[in-house]
Amino acid sequence: MIEQAKGVIMAQQRCGPDEAFDLLRRVSQRTNIKLHVLATQIVEHIASSETYHNVTPISLGASRRHLRPDTGAAVRRMPHRA
Repeated sequence: MIEQAKGVIMAQQRCGPDEAFDLLRRVSQRTNIKLHVLATQIVEHIASSETYHNVTPISLGASRRHLRPDTGAAVRRMPHRA
């Protein structure tokens, strides 16, 4: 699942595999969400979209806040790269 999430990030962020993994790792550490859980959430978000054109880019940005599913605590994401 981590490799699939890396692929999503590589496509959206236009980066290589090492940078994609580093982004995943940093978000995981910052949000205190295990890496494999974060990767699963990213892949499931993409898979749940009916068509690619309706997919909201994964924002790894600090400007958006999301709730951790296990605690309801707000977590911050990393900035989206253009």
